[in-house]
Amino acid sequence: MGQMHAALLRRNGVDVALLHRDEERAAALNDTGVRLVGAAGDTTVAVPCLAEAAALGPAHFIVIFTKAYDTEAAARTAVPAATPETVWVTLQNGLGNVEAVRAAVGDVFLLCGVTASGAHIWPDGAVNVVAVGEAVVGPVASATMQQARAFCELLEQADMPCRAVDDPWPAVWRKLAINAAINPLAALAGRRNGELMEVPWLRWLAFRVAREVGRVAAAQGVDLGCDPASLVEEVCRATAANRCSMLQDLEAGRPTEIDQICGAVAALAPSDAPARLCEALVVLVKHAEVALKAP
Repeated sequence: MGQMHAALLRRNGVDVALLHRDEERAAALNDTGVRLVGAAGDTTVAVPCLAEAAALGPAHFIVIFTKAYDTEAAARTAVPAATPETVWVTLQNGLGNVEAVRAAVGDVFLLCGVTASGAHIWPDGAVNVVAVGEAVVGPVASATMQQARAFCELLEQADMPCRAVDDPWPAVWRKLAINAAINPLAALAGRRNGELMEVPWLRWLAFRVAREVGRVAAAQGVDLGCDPASLVEEVCRATAANRCSMLQDLEAGRPTEIDQICGAVAALAPSDAPARLCEALVVLVKHAEVALKAP
């Protein structure tokens, strides 16, 4: 996702660079550029990529697109590129990213949101853009709506729709409900997104999980504004051929974001109304992580 956004921004004249923690990978990307295929066209974009943040600053915006469990480490790595006026942005999955950024860099200007875009890296290193969707972003901490609108203008300059909102949390929780319902079930069942709606028991369970997240959101004072099950069905239909990131992570033997998705929901559930489905999915996915690494 980071490569996709950077390449699309750079292709449309925005001064942007990539920061990668792996020096060899950073050098390779710097030499070859980012190759995009899929919904964004087939093209290679020369995007500067370095492993040292100090060489990239001063940054107007720092956008974090790592896995949620790497957010705090990524923010610390990016600090040398920041100034007191830098606006930090997280468009990541799950909960806890705002807290992780603030733990790393303190009380900074911070925007939080979600994106409906989707991309994954092919074995040859190309970035397959599955969809370029709308981003929703809003201020948290000491950030302002003016800063949120300025960020949206940058994305829109690169033909990536973006909407600034006063309160980003309903959008974050709606995306959380979608991720909690789709990612673990698709990963555990080895199914593409669209198949979750075609298999009756998977469809039933996905809707139950989504509504469980909705109940926890309501307990936190967040109104999703809709039945989250309808969002899950809509996303599954729109991304029917997609193999979700959690499925790809399990197959590759990588850690998943289950703690930041279902685990975060379970942790916030009221004691008198626990999120049992999310709790169960955390256990099952963690077992799968271990089992798939076994010799």
